[in-house]
Amino acid sequence: MTNRPGPDRFRRPAAHRQLEVVKPMTNTHDGETRTPEQVAELFAIAGRETEAIEQLTGCVAQLHDVQAAKAQLATLTPAEVRAALEFRRGTIGEAQ
Repeated sequence: MTNRPGPDRFRRPAAHRQLEVVKPMTNTHDGETRTPEQVAELFAIAGRETEAIEQLTGCVAQLHDVQAAKAQLATLTPAEVRAALEFRRGTIGEAQ
């Protein structure tokens, strides 16, 4: 197998390749140029991606802990629930 186009393919000369026009990053949709301060702010926001991912990962882990605790609470007997409520009532009273 070769990389040459088959006889049924149209072969465009290299000198006539189509070019794609790319607009610079500093142009807005309205054609206005952003200030260096605005571009710097975009870089600052983009630079916080890792921090945002870490926070989100922590929140997801916390949510999994909450869901696991709720699943375990659903299996408690009425006596266990009463004992836990009395324990919490006692610790709240001591804090006051």
